[in-house]
Amino acid sequence: MNIQKIKIISNNICYGPEPSPTDEVEQNLTISSTGRVWFTGYNYGGGFSNYIAGRKKQLSIGRNKASDILSLVSQYFDNKPSAIFATDIGEWEIIITDTDKNNQRFKGSLCGGVTVGDIDLTEYIREHISIDGLFVFDDFYCDEE
Repeated sequence: MNIQKIKIISNNICYGPEPSPTDEVEQNLTISSTGRVWFTGYNYGGGFSNYIAGRKKQLSIGRNKASDILSLVSQYFDNKPSAIFATDIGEWEIIITDTDKNNQRFKGSLCGGVTVGDIDLTEYIREHISIDGLFVFDDFYCDEE
């Protein structure tokens, strides 16, 4: 698959106490084949469907890093993996746009396990994109709190 861009929407709302209005509960991360990256972290704000943008960041990671990330994403999702769904944790959705502007969507629970060989895609993306506290495909940073 020739990927033009990916958008990962990670929401860490799960069973438990209601988040405070300032808690970051959703993140949108877009990575383009040009190396451009857009990030928005949404705070709980007024509750479901009333999230408030808490932080935004735009940066460039360069074409080579972007190409490496998109290649790994392509390798993983070309195999049409079975999604893991759990009801007591958050969820992620990825929208993959190819060079012909076709979109594919995949969803799963925010529990990790998105790997290509021995490469954990969440960790790989965190290592190559300098944004603190990225959820991506798991909520590792939330578990540490």
